[in-house]
Amino acid sequence: MGSEEEPLSTSAQEPSRSNVGGYKHQTWLPTIGMVFLTVNSITAVYRSINDPWTVMFIVTAYANVILLVYYMRNIDKMPEMKRPVRMKATVWTLASTLTVLFTYRVSIMLPVFLAIIVWLMACVIVFGGFYALLVNREEPDLCNKGADKVFGHVEVALHYLGNPIRSCLAGVTVQLIS
Repeated sequence: MGSEEEPLSTSAQEPSRSNVGGYKHQTWLPTIGMVFLTVNSITAVYRSINDPWTVMFIVTAYANVILLVYYMRNIDKMPEMKRPVRMKATVWTLASTLTVLFTYRVSIMLPVFLAIIVWLMACVIVFGGFYALLVNREEPDLCNKGADKVFGHVEVALHYLGNPIRSCLAGVTVQLIS
């Protein structure tokens, strides 16, 4: 209640009580998730030991997820502007491999028409990720200057909506802005 309040720290590199050594402590949730994934993968391999293709799928997917988590954690520790393109390309390759693996497993169970739709969606995800991670060179908007464009589009949409919906959405927009 005093007038001397400590400013909030936005830097992950400043040591504090919960941030010893310059890095935030690891929470238990990711560790529990990785243990669950490992136990689940071992169980799946044990159940499908007679089907070598399924075992290969499980092992590949597991290794892919482990590597993806490893590289994503390394990327998250780096500043936005200093992330190497090679590391981004590795993340895109791992994520694309997972997408293709799971798309294949799902598409073999579907009728041809639905399988084509699933493969098209996977292609959109893979190529969209390629564009977002490797081709798009725009600097990140750290000050959120693009928010006025978003709310400008919301206002145009509200103009064409009916009065009851417009008043309801206008209240939501005002709450989002303030």
